[in-house]
Amino acid sequence: MKDEALCRYFTNSPAWERQLKQLRKKSLAGYSDGVIQLKDASDAECQAAEGLLGRRFVPPRLRYKLSDFEKALRTSRFAVTDMADFWQRLDGRPLLSNPLQKAVRQDAVQAFFAAEDALPHQPVTRNWLYAMAQDKSNGFQLLAPHIETEKDAARWLHWVCCALDRLATASEPEELALCSYAVSTDPHALDGQKPAGHLLLHALAYWKGRPVPALSRDRLALYRECGLMLDDISCFTVQRGLILALPDGREHPACAQLRQQEQFCLLTSSQISALGAAFSPTGRVYLLENQMVFSTLCRQPGILHPMICTSGQLREASWQLLDLLAASGCSLYYAGDFDPEGLAIADRLWQTYGDRFHLWHMTLQDYQTALSTKPVSASSRLSQLEKVQCPFLQPVAQAILHRKRAGYQEALVERYRSDLVQPG
Repeated sequence: MKDEALCRYFTNSPAWERQLKQLRKKSLAGYSDGVIQLKDASDAECQAAEGLLGRRFVPPRLRYKLSDFEKALRTSRFAVTDMADFWQRLDGRPLLSNPLQKAVRQDAVQAFFAAEDALPHQPVTRNWLYAMAQDKSNGFQLLAPHIETEKDAARWLHWVCCALDRLATASEPEELALCSYAVSTDPHALDGQKPAGHLLLHALAYWKGRPVPALSRDRLALYRECGLMLDDISCFTVQRGLILALPDGREHPACAQLRQQEQFCLLTSSQISALGAAFSPTGRVYLLENQMVFSTLCRQPGILHPMICTSGQLREASWQLLDLLAASGCSLYYAGDFDPEGLAIADRLWQTYGDRFHLWHMTLQDYQTALSTKPVSASSRLSQLEKVQCPFLQPVAQAILHRKRAGYQEALVERYRSDLVQPG
């Protein structure tokens, strides 16, 4: 509880403001023999100190010991017993020194993890808990700001521990939503954008002995390795003409039939995971961002080269398939819209696959042909163009920045078709 008379004396007087700031700093640091010093003290500041300490100070120099201030408080009309009593009466709560705050904090952290460690858990879960508590790593930084202030942190930790137990003893893969519901009764509690879901990634990375993945495709690969399945139905890619092999080397019979009938084939992430390899009969594959353009080309006669439709931003299934193709030595040719998103996809593919990757009809001349009247005006979109690193894309990025207009693949269908029917 605050002492109103004490508060009026010290906090209502500007002359004490700078002195109190130094007094608080010394008290927090635990310096009982610290020195309070102002080299440019005003008359009012010197008079305030003189009125309490009983000795004269001549501006601009004001200097006294913290212990002298404490002694003066004890003999003053406020009858303050010590600095701890002073701060309690001034602030209405105790002022803990930094060393004491650190000790209290350490006790709280140890108690927080000990409470979860007292529950029955698998060895990998106990090891993860120990690593967080002792090394302040592997997800500790996500919990640290909440350990002393929010009960939610204990729930997040418990859910993830239960999920890790579940995965470590499972014999079959499980959907993330079902695992999440089993440990929390909320199918979305362990979603990647939720605090517990972010913590789960740290637990899984610890389990598999790798850094927490930064890229979406790497996060999905980690989930899959740990036996967690995401939405497999919506995570798919579409291809036409590729040879898809099983782990024993045989061509996948269902995909082979569609290839021979010149039909496209939809593949989910789990189906691609079951493949052993992927090849192109011509040594190259053409990637199209636009679904309608892909469908149009699939209906054209005489198409010789395999095609993949990324449907905009690449899902994990597309990355999986491209990784298999790159591993087989296949060349990847990409065509996208001339807008910030299309160039960002091309740039990321170039950064990922290097010499295996080639741009397909994405020159300045192609942009001129594909140019539309649709503006690209949002600064957030335009700023993406300034981040393009591929040197072959940078002239196009600058042209879009200058004209602030997009170009679309629909205008280039005949050029695509001409390339796809040529054997070279």
